[in-house]
Amino acid sequence: MRGMAQAVPALRSSELADRSSYAAAAAAVRTTAQLSPELRDEEAVWTGFAKWRGAYLEEYVRTLRRTQHSLFYYQLQHLYEFCTAHVPAQCREQFCFLAGRNFCEATLGETLYPLLQVALAKPGQFQVTVAEMIRMYLHRFAGNKYQLTAEFEPDRILLVLEDRYCDAVAESVQQYGLDPARCFRNSFQFISGAVDYFVSRVVKGYQTEPFGFEANGQRGLIRLAVPENSMFDYESLLETLLAFIYDIQARQRSDREERQLENDLVIASPLMRQAWDKVLRASRSDEAVLLLGESGTGKTFIARKIHSLSPRREGPFIHVGLTSDLGSDNIIQSNLFGHERGAFTGATEQKQGLFSLADGGTILLDEIGDASPELQAKLLRVIDTCTFRRLGGVQDIQVDVRIIAATHQPLEAMAAEGKFRRDLYYRLNVIPIRVPPLREQPESVPALAEFLLSRLARAQRRAAGKLSQDLVSLLQRYPWPGNIRELEHALRHALAMSDSGTLRLADFPDVVRAHFRNADAPPAATIASAPASPGFDIIDREALRLAIRACDPKTTQTATNGQTPPCHIDYARRVYLEALIEECHGDLALIGQYWDHHSEKTLRALIQRLGLAERCQEARNKLKGERGAPGATQGPGSATR
Repeated sequence: MRGMAQAVPALRSSELADRSSYAAAAAAVRTTAQLSPELRDEEAVWTGFAKWRGAYLEEYVRTLRRTQHSLFYYQLQHLYEFCTAHVPAQCREQFCFLAGRNFCEATLGETLYPLLQVALAKPGQFQVTVAEMIRMYLHRFAGNKYQLTAEFEPDRILLVLEDRYCDAVAESVQQYGLDPARCFRNSFQFISGAVDYFVSRVVKGYQTEPFGFEANGQRGLIRLAVPENSMFDYESLLETLLAFIYDIQARQRSDREERQLENDLVIASPLMRQAWDKVLRASRSDEAVLLLGESGTGKTFIARKIHSLSPRREGPFIHVGLTSDLGSDNIIQSNLFGHERGAFTGATEQKQGLFSLADGGTILLDEIGDASPELQAKLLRVIDTCTFRRLGGVQDIQVDVRIIAATHQPLEAMAAEGKFRRDLYYRLNVIPIRVPPLREQPESVPALAEFLLSRLARAQRRAAGKLSQDLVSLLQRYPWPGNIRELEHALRHALAMSDSGTLRLADFPDVVRAHFRNADAPPAATIASAPASPGFDIIDREALRLAIRACDPKTTQTATNGQTPPCHIDYARRVYLEALIEECHGDLALIGQYWDHHSEKTLRALIQRLGLAERCQEARNKLKGERGAPGATQGPGSATR
């Protein structure tokens, strides 16, 4: 029998608590929902646990789920007890073991890369390598809380697990009415399940052997049926790596959708990136902003965003449409500035205006081009002196308000023709931001349509409709005179008319379909001239698998037991990055969105290390050739910056 005791770093004060206690709790809750006949979803398990522990814990559980912060060790043990009591009797002895397997299944992908790097880099016997990988996996999630000692026999590995701080842990849990031996048994079974699942994914032909447990204080024994002539299960490892790649993609997609649902803005074109950059800069100042753009382009949202990002975010945001919302000029002025009692027929009491309500915040003057000459003069006075008078009033009222104006009309031309006060135009035009119409950014249509369908599905509590690639290409060719508002209403119509989950052109309004019947569609090359935002599933799983299996021998390493791994992790990364470079036309800003949000500097270094710099330049040159302008200047997201 051969032995191996692993040295570990000194304990830091923060490592006594389990680093991954929330992930462990989530695994226990998930397992309970899978097994319990009464608590059939995770929400029910969390709610039941909070009630079981007392009403005071309900707010804590809500906060915990929102922040995913660590639980105290005793709270995790209470959760194990609650969950064990709510699963079928035949599962109770094995509950923590099953929860541990569930935990490892959820976390293996994120840990496999560094573990395999170590395993393939260090020469040694197979059993020793596996034991080292297990130790690293345990240390990743439990810190130095446990000491792991490995012993090797020809047909198995024996792992001895001990609690390094058993006296301190025992004293702590006893204060909460818990049995230290039972707590260790729960944790040991949980770790045993995680180790069992880990080995089942790593070792080829591994058969789960009932683990042994010695009730000897804070000490447990795990028996793993791993003969010394075993092999790595490369097929399983490859599947795990691929699954993790797609988990990252799904998480990125979910994160992007959440951000878009929160912000209600999709930035998928150079024009919108330019506008958004101005929005960010404008939000830092307190100067007047003039939003220029056609109806339906999102000017109101951008005004709200400027306010929410500005130092005035805690103050009010008042939106007033100078024509549609308030009616005649007298009513507009009354609502904007307020009026005194008796100022006009029907003014029976004093009224505060919207400028007063906006004090300390921001006011959006929508459709400023429709303001009457008299109203323009009063607005100019407010901007110059920060004061105004109510209708019928003689007292100046001082306010601290930031003004954002919006219009679809050409104010500069109107000022030149005398239809709009030139001095007011200059006061409002301090920071002009043009919001581009949808027809000028066809590359935004796919992302916008996807986002709007997702939002409509959430609002209607139904499955989101799907758009075929051919339909997306057609929608990019439609001019969308009503811009985003028209696109949203067209998608609403299509969802209502669709009989299946995939939307067709026949489901869209008559005006959209008529466009393609009565006009020649522009060639596809004009639509592909701008970098398209890549889909999250641009990597074909089977193609990637075949590519990795057929990888160059130079990218492989020979294991110490004579096996040659069919893939190397850097090769998989290279294949994925090559596909992104082609799909994103070498645009590093765009690639970074799908490479786990890496910066352009980090990506440039990685591309150089993997020998893809020339491929990246070729992709950019190819895009220039498609545009027919080899010397054209790249957009704001260009990788040449």
